[in-house]
Amino acid sequence: MVYLGIDIGGTETNYGLIDDDGELGTIRTKETPMESLTLFLDMMGDIYDEYADQIEGMAVSMPGIIHSKTGYAVHGGSLKYIKKMNMVEMLETRCQTTIHVENDGKAATLGELWKGNLKNIQQGIMLNLGTGIGGGIIVNGELLKGHHYSAGEFSFIKTNAARSKDADYMFGFQNGIKKLFQKIADQCNVPLASVDGYMMYELIEAGNKKAAICLNEYCYTLAIQLFNLQMILDSERIIISGGISGNPLLIQLINKNVTKVYEEELGENLFVMPTIMESKFGNKGNIIGALYNYKLNEE
Repeated sequence: MVYLGIDIGGTETNYGLIDDDGELGTIRTKETPMESLTLFLDMMGDIYDEYADQIEGMAVSMPGIIHSKTGYAVHGGSLKYIKKMNMVEMLETRCQTTIHVENDGKAATLGELWKGNLKNIQQGIMLNLGTGIGGGIIVNGELLKGHHYSAGEFSFIKTNAARSKDADYMFGFQNGIKKLFQKIADQCNVPLASVDGYMMYELIEAGNKKAAICLNEYCYTLAIQLFNLQMILDSERIIISGGISGNPLLIQLINKNVTKVYEEELGENLFVMPTIMESKFGNKGNIIGALYNYKLNEE
């Protein structure tokens, strides 16, 4: 059987056909409408119309707190027009097929659990480093959704008790890539608009010490939160995804800084550190995991 997989992001929506085994065909992209629910539904309908006669159903990944069993969205994250509505019922009115919807971070985690670097892992964590920090938690081999379906909303972790009401001191801001890129722009005297992951690694590989320090400091603040999560969850493996995770230097620096935090906090290795590695599927994982969510809900 063939399905239509759709990953709705705050900037772009990626979509394409995916088969029962999680094999993706060609991925196409549309700009995500940010203005209104009407434009959003028009986009989703247009995507469906392209594939309506080929598919068994639609597997959707999107931001926000999503009740994946029912399709009810408490909110749509960056999609401000989605709030307290049932996404499945709304989409099925326009798209005449079976639809299942999952939060994007949880979908990415499900993709790694089904076919990727969390396969057969009983206790694990996945973090997606983007504008914020998304991801998911695996407990006893299953995705932890939480009583209110909001487990794994790492962005909202507080990082400074003295500034607890300041959104700048949430984990998602402190370790969002926007702050990293802003720091590199300031320290290296380059326009912020020109800074992305490719440029950052090019600067570092060319011997730019300021860029290297910026990335290392970023990895240290990330390592502190990984340490905290590990103390709570005692995971076997932590997966790092996101646009900057494709370069092996990131995982090297994260591992170095996690070791440093363990030594600073404990003095000696009284706890077993988790294995930290990049995701297998990267940005494709959201669609693969959305299909896995579809299959689990149809069982």
